[in-house]
Amino acid sequence: MVITPDFQSSKHAKEASALLEAFSQFGGIQETSTIREWLFENHPGLFSVRSVGQYLRGCSVNAPIAISWHKDFPRFLYKHGHGQFELYDPEKHGLFDEAGYKDGQKPMLVDISDELEEELSDAIEASNQFAYEAHLRDYLSRNLQILEKGLTLWSGAVLGSVEYQLSDGRRIDILAKDSAGIPVVIELKLSKGHAQTIGQALYYRGKLRQEFGLPKVRIILVAGEIKDELRIAAAEVADVELYSYELTMAVTKIVS
Repeated sequence: MVITPDFQSSKHAKEASALLEAFSQFGGIQETSTIREWLFENHPGLFSVRSVGQYLRGCSVNAPIAISWHKDFPRFLYKHGHGQFELYDPEKHGLFDEAGYKDGQKPMLVDISDELEEELSDAIEASNQFAYEAHLRDYLSRNLQILEKGLTLWSGAVLGSVEYQLSDGRRIDILAKDSAGIPVVIELKLSKGHAQTIGQALYYRGKLRQEFGLPKVRIILVAGEIKDELRIAAAEVADVELYSYELTMAVTKIVS
């Protein structure tokens, strides 16, 4: 029988409650990627790429390494194979001590290589995603014409970057202006959910109107996949355009 935990006394209550909500909705064994995508869409800004995996393992009753690193995490999940988890059921999964070992099991006999591999995998994925987003942003800033003829960068980018910093310190991925001189907020949707992407872009538009005293600021959202949720949300907002992108690779033989 799955026990419903109480997270109110934990400083990780928000994250744990979000995880419980996700598993309660899906039911059964779930992949890390499925939970991560749902969390990004339904709880934007609460998790990073890496922290999702850390919370999944840290909240599992049978992940000794994660438990030793995150002693104050609540335990309510059960870890199966690589990247697979479900809600913990003592009757189904057995009992585990506070260190994450099954009753009667000696720690030196536990194979922890899978946990270490997952920690490394999450770290690499988070690092790659940061580099990927930065490269995509820089490429678009140098090739704005592929989005719209006449687009040019707005002056005032952050030193060493193409991002534009608002008066409150927040940064727009790319701030451009069209052929009529109207500011264009360009935001990339990578790990962000559609609600967070739309919300951020609208906030940036409002701040720019205040700072520049302009009646109109356009928004362009760029995503690898335009899902129905993003399409419907964008249709409800004026002066918002959607663009999808595809990455291709060319290989050229070098003759010596």
